[in-house]
Amino acid sequence: PSPRSCQPNGANEEALRYEIEELKQKDLALDQEIARLLSEGYSLEELEQHISLLHEYNDIKDAGQMLLGKL
Repeated sequence: PSPRSCQPNGANEEALRYEIEELKQKDLALDQEIARLLSEGYSLEELEQHISLLHEYNDIKDAGQMLLGKL
């Protein structure tokens, strides 16, 4: 490999910095949403249960759609 290929590309490095900054913003937004829900009286256990139920619903819905597709 050429010595240039071992060095990070400036554009790629800038894109990674931008992506890292976006992820930090999303993390902050999620933390704020969690704090808002907790302040409204929701508990973490209740929120986790809702998420679990949504996953189960999606799995059942996907199976139903596959069955209907085969018919």
